[in-house]
Amino acid sequence: MGERYVVMGAGEVGSHLARTLSLEGHEVVVIESNPDRRDRLQEAIDATVVLGNGAHLPVLEAAAVCDSELFMAVSSNDEANLVAASLAKRLGARRTVVRVGVTEDITVHRRFYEKAFGVDLLLSTQLLATTRILNHVLGHNTLEVEYLAHGKVQLRKIHLEAGSLLTRKPLREIKMPKGSLVVAFFRGQELVVPSGDDMALAGDDALVLCKSRVIDKVERLVSPQPCSFGTVVIAGGGATSFTVAQALVEQADQVKVIEKDRRQALQLAAKFPDLEVINGDATDISLLRAERVASARAFIALMGNDESNLMANLLVQELGVPRVIALVERTETSHLWRKLGLTRIVSPRRIAAERIKNYIDRGYNSNIVSLKRGKAQVIERQLAAASPAAGVTLAEIKPPRGLIVGAVARGDRVFVPRGGDRLEVGDTVILFVQEEHLPTVQLLFPGRELQRMPA
Repeated sequence: MGERYVVMGAGEVGSHLARTLSLEGHEVVVIESNPDRRDRLQEAIDATVVLGNGAHLPVLEAAAVCDSELFMAVSSNDEANLVAASLAKRLGARRTVVRVGVTEDITVHRRFYEKAFGVDLLLSTQLLATTRILNHVLGHNTLEVEYLAHGKVQLRKIHLEAGSLLTRKPLREIKMPKGSLVVAFFRGQELVVPSGDDMALAGDDALVLCKSRVIDKVERLVSPQPCSFGTVVIAGGGATSFTVAQALVEQADQVKVIEKDRRQALQLAAKFPDLEVINGDATDISLLRAERVASARAFIALMGNDESNLMANLLVQELGVPRVIALVERTETSHLWRKLGLTRIVSPRRIAAERIKNYIDRGYNSNIVSLKRGKAQVIERQLAAASPAAGVTLAEIKPPRGLIVGAVARGDRVFVPRGGDRLEVGDTVILFVQEEHLPTVQLLFPGRELQRMPA
């Protein structure tokens, strides 16, 4: 007999999850407030559908969330998702997953939301989509990203291809960007904590801890792709466009944004002076020609409308742009365009559904560094006065190889510590710890644990 799952929201994310879990033999209950959507779902899959708002207690009780292994709040309303998850946890749901739309809630405020609402896994569709888009544009192979120290530090799992510098030289011969550190390699089901003499193999996944400001340098170093990316054109000036543009402006020679709404275009230009913002319609072929979009290396359509995105992509492909990406919301649209092979498709909701399914398949282990049986984890901890590590240098502590002090946050300063660096009371230390060294963490770094990093 399978597990019992409750899904709130029968949109793209919820219906995909409900269908997949039902086919695997699990008992699935879906909460949906739209009667038409409820009826369509009942006809399509083997699941119980409860009509109502999942943020209301009687609806959750009708769905019997008290008996659920996992409650997934994946509707399009962020606030309702958070409230529903909190109520479900109080009613007895063993675990909760919440999908939110915006990036800042994950990069800066994640731990607060998780603690306040009892969330076990908090996901941002915008952040997941941004990572996938950047992989497509820049040729990166980032699999997962964690944001630590209020977004100032990142932990990235990056797939290594033949040609990556990490597969060609031992670590001691590689000059990693200042503020970055390779803490582990994943080789199948084996976790390797490397020394300076170790070298990655093609096909490994590298776990890299680094300051957010140097992540573009790290990605360029470990990727076999060329360092120059020419001009990138983004159609649309919304929140996702801004996040993507921020990441691209350091790597592309030029980033142009085409935004139809004049007011929004002016706001974007004022907020981000390094961008060239064009007020116009990206589905207008004369505008695309006038702005010499044909010479761009990549075109990304993020206009918030599937048809407009796909039309713009079709036009720029006709102009000869070699790398074309479209963000789409509806599965039927993405299936059609994938079949035609006209563009790379990024579906935020589908990516979120895949991420939640991966969390379930891991045995509800959200740790980015965990393998099937949980080999290691990343801990963010604040040093107390009683900590033996406070007031001494790393060289004096002599942590074992499987316990790495990957980064230290001290006020507004974040750094990757070396042997001569002294830790202080109040520092937030980010530790990479193999399972067998957890008792050593308790001994050396007693204090208030801020977060165990979920992926």
